[in-house]
Amino acid sequence: MMKHSISFRHALLAGVMIASLPGIANATSMPAAIGASPAPPMGAGPGKLMVLPLGHSDKPYVVRFGRSGTPSGNSFYVAESNGLAYVPSVAGYTDVINVYTRKPIQRFKTLAGGRVAAFSGNNNLLFVLSGKRLAAYNATDGAQRYVLDSGGNAMVFNNDQSRLFIGGNMDKTIAEISTKTGLVLRRIAIGHSGDLAWANGMLFSANMKTGVMSAYNPMTDKTYVMKTPETDPNFNYHDIPKATAGFMQLAVSPDQKYVYAAGFSGHILRFSTSKPAYLGEIKVAAAKSGANKLSGLALLDNGKQAISTVENRHESVILDLHNGHIIKRLPHVASNRWVVTNS
Repeated sequence: MMKHSISFRHALLAGVMIASLPGIANATSMPAAIGASPAPPMGAGPGKLMVLPLGHSDKPYVVRFGRSGTPSGNSFYVAESNGLAYVPSVAGYTDVINVYTRKPIQRFKTLAGGRVAAFSGNNNLLFVLSGKRLAAYNATDGAQRYVLDSGGNAMVFNNDQSRLFIGGNMDKTIAEISTKTGLVLRRIAIGHSGDLAWANGMLFSANMKTGVMSAYNPMTDKTYVMKTPETDPNFNYHDIPKATAGFMQLAVSPDQKYVYAAGFSGHILRFSTSKPAYLGEIKVAAAKSGANKLSGLALLDNGKQAISTVENRHESVILDLHNGHIIKRLPHVASNRWVVTNS
């Protein structure tokens, strides 16, 4: 195992050449969809980073991280910058992996229980979130910059990355944080954020249990509330796999005119950002009958297509975002949170 004090600049493994950090001398500029294989909120995980190259072959592969069957293999939301994947784990370590060469670069100590990460290139900081705390680390050497006693399961930056918003399923507010100072600037009265997105100057928050999407304008301090049919009257946060509906991952169109949400009902829901409004749902029929529980979601092909995990089928599909028709099936490929490189 590598020593945690080794800086990224000196953490060179055989066959991996780093030009500057966090950037790398990429083996290819081909984008890829990446995501940690599903695992429970706590405990052991499979230690698999799923990678789907988005080129001619589109053949998925797996990169190992941590140790399978232990907390070091349990991650939820992976961060990415210039071909480097930052994979946080419940065990309190973040593994840095070159997506293109499939090689590990570094492992350094981060928050215990922190399995959600976001990378700010403008600040050269990696943020790791646990249910109770948020911490920021220098991307060049892994040194901790600051820690806050604010936790959750979702976070997103504004456009210039001067602000970080964090929220959680069990939280009654969303915290707005200065990425430079680590100070909490305000708490926004929107609760129970299953996932967050930033689009067209507004913060979007999905309530997994109620099927309500909230859009908050920080300039006017106004919140728009959009009700949808994505609801399960028997929804239980402690047994989400049994739910028949509920928001999962959010995704934003390249022009930021639309926000999409994957739903456990088997639909992708679409929202306008110009005048925040619910525009309807797109059915994704991975199976002709039975459940099609969508969780992970990322847009591809300039927003014309999407990749979505069908959690109950343990697979992912690439689909036409206009009509939900499945273009390609990816058996045994799944992630609750997809991220697209070079996006």
